[in-house]
Amino acid sequence: MIDIDEQFYFKPESGRLLASPADETPSAPGDAAPEEYDIAVCIDRLQTATTLSINHVRRSWAGLRTFAPDWTPVFGYDPDIAGFFWFAGQGGYGMQTAPAAARLGAALALEREIPSDLGERGLGPAPFSPARWR
Repeated sequence: MIDIDEQFYFKPESGRLLASPADETPSAPGDAAPEEYDIAVCIDRLQTATTLSINHVRRSWAGLRTFAPDWTPVFGYDPDIAGFFWFAGQGGYGMQTAPAAARLGAALALEREIPSDLGERGLGPAPFSPARWR
């Protein structure tokens, strides 16, 4: 379940509950580590929005996500760096978008036609192009 403002999400996982504050805190590159404050915020949001009572946290971890300035992934050859292909910026949706994104990215990288089922859904190179900020 994700709240309408995307301030947190949770789901069943291995007989327990997996939850995230869905934060987007800028950080320097490196090993991500969970912040105690973010864990507390997540618990508060979860308990405020549901009837769940969180007694303890079994495990916690953090990850790094990348975002493009317009929040749309970047797939395509860089217009300024010959041979450099971008496949980045999936934010927190990489797992969900991976099947279609990989097929689109492969077609673009190999300079082949976009798979017809993706094209029928309006997926093409322009919205994802690294040249879109020019």
